[in-house]
Amino acid sequence: MRDQSTTEPPRIVLPAENREPSWWRRNLAWLVPVAVLIFLMAVTSVVFTFWRTDQVAVRPGSVEEVPSRVAVAGAETYPPESEIALVTVKVSQRLTLWQRIAAEFESGVDIESEQTFTGGGTRDELRRLNELRMETSQHTAVIVALEHLGYEVPRHSSGVIVAEATSGTPAAEALARGDVIVGIEGAAVADLRDLADALASRSAGQTVVLDVERPGSSGVKTVALELIESPDEPGRALIGVGARERVDIGDLPVEIEIDSGKIGGPSAGLALTLGIIDLLTPGELTGGRRVAATGTIAFDGSVGAIGEVDQKAIAAERAAVDLLLVPTSNLSDALEHIGSDVRIVGVDTLQDALNALAEA
Repeated sequence: MRDQSTTEPPRIVLPAENREPSWWRRNLAWLVPVAVLIFLMAVTSVVFTFWRTDQVAVRPGSVEEVPSRVAVAGAETYPPESEIALVTVKVSQRLTLWQRIAAEFESGVDIESEQTFTGGGTRDELRRLNELRMETSQHTAVIVALEHLGYEVPRHSSGVIVAEATSGTPAAEALARGDVIVGIEGAAVADLRDLADALASRSAGQTVVLDVERPGSSGVKTVALELIESPDEPGRALIGVGARERVDIGDLPVEIEIDSGKIGGPSAGLALTLGIIDLLTPGELTGGRRVAATGTIAFDGSVGAIGEVDQKAIAAERAAVDLLLVPTSNLSDALEHIGSDVRIVGVDTLQDALNALAEA
């Protein structure tokens, strides 16, 4: 039997210079730039997604009906069908770079630094301050509403709440937002008048000792600080803080509790006052219209300016509000940001607001 053998064809080996380059080598000129570009885009995307700026977005919030948040004991109530509402804003956490870019194209949004929003403090400090502001606003609204309805309400101020300290002053170092000044040089401070009287005999540059209650701490602490000169009244000494009175209420002729939820700050004062009055009186204070209000309220019934009125006006417009009551000092700003579908009225007092509601 013959052996069978196989032979392979001879291999032809081309010189290196005659070989055809691989696909990768043939396209290296554009693959490298594309790979670098993809890498840079990936890094950029990660940075833009997770890196947070020092800015926040202030957006229009919600319109919240007031009487539904009010519980009354000791008096007959008349729940209205159309309730007066308060207006809120929403403030974001610090924006990522993508969020910052998107916010530029979003209608009705203000972008500001977080330090501007918090007044130089922390979010926790601002939250505590706004809780105090809301508590004071609720107390004031209850008192003003009941006194308007003819009730006698026992009340007194028990200190001055520090809202903010002027940047760069000794007060900014010594005091925190939410601190309550209850005394100066051993003399009791119950209200703003007491504080003004105590400072009247003192001069800028003088060091005074304040008695301060600090949220989260027990007892009264002493704080020494140097007084500054008023920029508007030369020769007048100031502590260098924005402040409002802390109000304590005695036994009320009518028990009223307000559930403000997570809403903070003082700007719901007017709406709360109107809502309580509406709940305790027969008929519809709104005349069947959808009404919202914003503005602080003081014991004498005066209505004070608020912040972010443009976002609040836009929120009212989006909620199809018929009438929006705002402080007169905020009126022009509110009018600039919405159309003619919402009637906006500026008010200086509670009575102005009631007159506006009484109009046909």
